[in-house]
Amino acid sequence: MALKVEIHQKENVRPFSPTPHSLRNYKLSQIDQIEGTHYTSMLFFYNSGGAHHHDYDELKQSLSKTLSVFYPVAGRVKDGMTIECTDEGVDFVRVNVTNYDLSDLLQICTVDHLRQLLPFDPYPMDFDPSQPMLGVQVNKFRCGGTAVAICLWHGVADAAAIGGFVQTWSAINRGEGGGGGNLVVDATAIFPPALNFDFSAPTFAAAKLIKTSGGKYSKKRFVFRKEEIERMRDEYILPDRRRPSSVEALSAFLWAAVIRANQNAKMHILIQVTDLRKRLNPSFQSMCLGNFVYVTAARWMSDGAGGVTAQSLVGKIRESIKKVTGEHVSKIEVQGGLTTEVEKIAAFGVDAIKFFGISSLCGFPFHEFDFGWSKPIWFLAAPFNLTDGANLYKTGDGGIEAIIGLIPQVMSSLDKDKEFLDRVSSIQTMSSELPTLPSNY
Repeated sequence: MALKVEIHQKENVRPFSPTPHSLRNYKLSQIDQIEGTHYTSMLFFYNSGGAHHHDYDELKQSLSKTLSVFYPVAGRVKDGMTIECTDEGVDFVRVNVTNYDLSDLLQICTVDHLRQLLPFDPYPMDFDPSQPMLGVQVNKFRCGGTAVAICLWHGVADAAAIGGFVQTWSAINRGEGGGGGNLVVDATAIFPPALNFDFSAPTFAAAKLIKTSGGKYSKKRFVFRKEEIERMRDEYILPDRRRPSSVEALSAFLWAAVIRANQNAKMHILIQVTDLRKRLNPSFQSMCLGNFVYVTAARWMSDGAGGVTAQSLVGKIRESIKKVTGEHVSKIEVQGGLTTEVEKIAAFGVDAIKFFGISSLCGFPFHEFDFGWSKPIWFLAAPFNLTDGANLYKTGDGGIEAIIGLIPQVMSSLDKDKEFLDRVSSIQTMSSELPTLPSNY
């Protein structure tokens, strides 16, 4: 059943303190340009509590103070290389969900439900430089619980940067200050922007890809308990005899299952997103503004001798991640930059090779962001563009949940894979196909 969503109020929120004229122009890096085709959507769900009153006026005021720290977020795109920090503000929408308690929604939550909780379409067909960098929708449920949903333009922030923003915002809302360290940085010396860049064409291409893929992908949420993850780490020992990390072990397990479900392909490539902030020299603060991501590729080819195992893949995953160093990034820049490197990865024959992408947010404390209402009971990045891939998140008890998007035939094979299902503690269907866009989008 669709949500009954009633807009209570829509406002423009500006920075609490004006941005100095000396900081008026924020430079976009080459990675910012590549990523700036859509908005990243994240949702944080909070139970109601007697002592934890959800004061939305207070939330709006703390957002204003946060914008003074992350001042480019309140600006507008000036051109393909610059954000003009003019303090024009962001959208802040208050909504009442009148036909669901939060606990009921979480049991049956679909991608279509998540879309209704967002302030605007994260995949606009046309690039509009006057559109706010950030939209916030505060959804109040019938029970008093709250979903804080944000859409932040990817050209100014990757997942880690969004984490820094929400961490600062929640700390300010608790009355603990925020904004320690230099969270607005200049990455153009490392990743010089492409000249005369125009966001219109890539924005349209990305939106068209998402909105014309209807019926091709189903999405499910698979939860793995901490004990099961630890068993994987014990079983999938690396070539150097060390245990893999939790994410490495689960990634090998998931990739092996997807390979078994795609038996017709002879070569499989796992694409993973790696955060560069601590890998560069000099390094950057862990959740500073901007995009500091790089994709790694691990490969597996069938030799016809036997089936694939997670043990045979975990070393390939570790090796691909280890290659990403500051020196490696510098070499890429000399050879033509990140754009050229991404084009090389995309140049493989997609008919002969099966790609699977994994993006992990387990290394960031999203599940701990407390606005003074206690920690969220659930957090996720909305999986609208999740095609042939998985997003990984920590659970509150130390496990990991994986939201996976696959074509229905492959998902059906995964659903019948006993080796896969034996390790899963719960499964939730989030969509059998890409949802139809509401008429107001």
